[in-house]
Amino acid sequence: MRRYLIFAILILGFFASCKKDSGTIPDNRGLVLTKLATGINLSNWFNDYSDPAQFGTRYNSNHLQQIKNAGFTYVRLPVGPSVISNPFNLSAINSNILAQVDQAVRNIIGAGLTASIVLHSNSTALEVQLATDPISRLAFRQLWKNLATHFKQYDTTQVVFEVFNEPHIGATQGAAGIDKNWWAPFQEQIIQSIRETAPEHYIIAGAENWNNWYDLTLLKPYSAKNIIYNFHFYDPFAFTHQGADWSGPPYDLLRQIPYPGTPENMAPLVAAATTQEMKFFLQWYGTQRYNADSVRDAMRKVYNWSVTHRVPVICNEFGVYKPYTPADSRLRYLQEFRMAIDQYHFGWAVWDYDEGFGMARYPTAIRTGVPEWESGVLQALGLQ
Repeated sequence: MRRYLIFAILILGFFASCKKDSGTIPDNRGLVLTKLATGINLSNWFNDYSDPAQFGTRYNSNHLQQIKNAGFTYVRLPVGPSVISNPFNLSAINSNILAQVDQAVRNIIGAGLTASIVLHSNSTALEVQLATDPISRLAFRQLWKNLATHFKQYDTTQVVFEVFNEPHIGATQGAAGIDKNWWAPFQEQIIQSIRETAPEHYIIAGAENWNNWYDLTLLKPYSAKNIIYNFHFYDPFAFTHQGADWSGPPYDLLRQIPYPGTPENMAPLVAAATTQEMKFFLQWYGTQRYNADSVRDAMRKVYNWSVTHRVPVICNEFGVYKPYTPADSRLRYLQEFRMAIDQYHFGWAVWDYDEGFGMARYPTAIRTGVPEWESGVLQALGLQ
């Protein structure tokens, strides 16, 4: 199990040790990230697409205690803007839903876990509004100010705020005249709005392009204090999202893609492919030879950015969509990514608990009771 013997003084130690000739990798987490060291996403509790009938019942103290006992230190709690706010007034919070989210946060804290609250939109239309409409941006800033006003009642080690999940409208050219540069200044304004009411709580900020790790290394950190920077990691996408219908072709058609991929282990899949386009794609995946060295190289680049700017970093989403993935490849990927991220002392949160990427599985098709951890996942995550 991971050890959490990290104290606030290590922040100073990190700054002092970041010399080119040190030959070691300093710990860049500090006291707060002992709370954000090992996390798990509860992905379908209060999301835009979640069933409102289960807001108060989906996860109880038994689920949260299971998560705590496994060695996780925090829960990332996605909350849909369409769930928590008035659909006709983005800045107005639905008091009934707020009470249910607040109870969830109390239960998380009661289990000895930290709650990381993230506004997690499933609506491209909302992001277009935020990117193009000044009135919507003001309303969203007020929404966050209202949320921070409510949740600042909890200690700074118990509740953390994350601005927005995976902004991407610029990267995907989903709005005319909008590129990735729209996001950074708007995110800074949201941070300012939160700071007006919660001056000490930690805020998680990330880059455009789906919180991509590479785009994070292009972001200029903000001057505000107590900012933690996040990225998501799903490389190689052909492996982590094989068979995911929302990903579109060719990813939704992929099956039994191994990790790591090589020309040799991809040869049977190439031979069985029914279209020339799919053959080319599968051959390409094999020739990339994406492996543990590839993962470490990406983590090294993020780490160098964090050292250069002297800021803490976490990866609060990584994982593998499991219905069509070879089980041994999935475990190998989870382990190799976790080992790479641990090498650079980043906090992390796996996606997710009990859904399509889930670490736990219910014994039957009926969701009842507490799910069972899947064989090997806690070992792969370094928790056993």
